[in-house]
Amino acid sequence: MRILITGASGLLGSNLVLAASDAGHHVMATSRTRPVQLDGVEWRAADLIDPEGAGALLAEMQPDGVIHCAAATDVDQCEDDPNWAFALNRDVARHIAVSAREVGSGLVHISTDAVFDGSPGPHAETDEARPINVYGESKLAGEQAVGEVHPQAAIIRVNFYGWSPPGRSSLAEWFLENLRQGKPRPGFTDIVISPLLVNQLAGLLLSVLEAGLSGIYHIASHDAVSKYELGVRLAQAFELDSSLIHPANSERAGLRAARPKDLSLRVGKIERVLETRMPDTNVGIADLRRLEHAGYRERLEALLLEHAG
Repeated sequence: MRILITGASGLLGSNLVLAASDAGHHVMATSRTRPVQLDGVEWRAADLIDPEGAGALLAEMQPDGVIHCAAATDVDQCEDDPNWAFALNRDVARHIAVSAREVGSGLVHISTDAVFDGSPGPHAETDEARPINVYGESKLAGEQAVGEVHPQAAIIRVNFYGWSPPGRSSLAEWFLENLRQGKPRPGFTDIVISPLLVNQLAGLLLSVLEAGLSGIYHIASHDAVSKYELGVRLAQAFELDSSLIHPANSERAGLRAARPKDLSLRVGKIERVLETRMPDTNVGIADLRRLEHAGYRERLEALLLEHAG
């Protein structure tokens, strides 16, 4: 397939570029500033906030499918600047969806577990979405925009971690970097998530695109853990001092945006459709360590040229 990946310099986008290329797809990638450098991958700089820019990009590249990863993901920054959040998470999603429909491309749109309010889970696709911060509101608005203009799109709610390109850092990397320096760090005991290793997520997203799925799906780990428990499991798997992770409460952390407490996701729908079981958290953590030992971080480092300006 000819696959266009937006947000190719981010955590998900960069890992998707490698996964799609390894799977033999013709990969096209876009990001605002950091060019992708990988044999066989076409890269374009694009300002997707401009609807004409999004349309021109897809008209030029004529992808069979688009995986739209580009987004504003800094929760506190979204709270501080709602206009920025909605421009990137709602308006860009609409521009991409309109352009994909016009050129006949399939679309996989990446959303988030943060569309839920944090009431006890796990949450199913049919549960009411009631976000409690601007990030979640803007991502839900993006889901709605995509559904309105490209009804055949797949909307995927996710929570993921993994190895990032230089200049980025996932939650798992934040824990590991501090543990390796012997620095104690808090882990929230009151926030529960279903985190999936980004490499596992990338493979599943390619399966969704190849299968031509439409509608809303949750793709996440089969189990759920608190952020504190995730930090402890990472420490144990990487043979680091788990006592450096100390229990903490998110409400006392001085965060500017409210955080939903229970964001665990039901994954039965995608498991039935793809006829596969979502991995458990411990499997993902073991794979994270295996990838590091196999030199995967170096592949990510070589993927992106340094930002020239």
